[in-house]
Amino acid sequence: MSPKQFKETREQLGLTQTDLAKLLGLSGKAPISHFEIGFRTPSPLISAVMSYLGSLSKRKAQDFIEEFQRHIDEAQKRTKGRKRG
Repeated sequence: MSPKQFKETREQLGLTQTDLAKLLGLSGKAPISHFEIGFRTPSPLISAVMSYLGSLSKRKAQDFIEEFQRHIDEAQKRTKGRKRG
């Protein structure tokens, strides 16, 4: 996926760089900016996710993102609920 395609996909999904970074588990928007200008290359997994999202209709992509975010939120709650020791 080219930097231009990466940015176009993000914009078509209506996501900010910060929103996409959070969704992909990245810290801050800098990695997304770097992908979009070609400074860094996304991992094969991130490229695959973006290609998949780009292949869906906007509605289906948004549904996928919402469901994915629910799973992330649930996983984070389970992780925070565990006691360390």
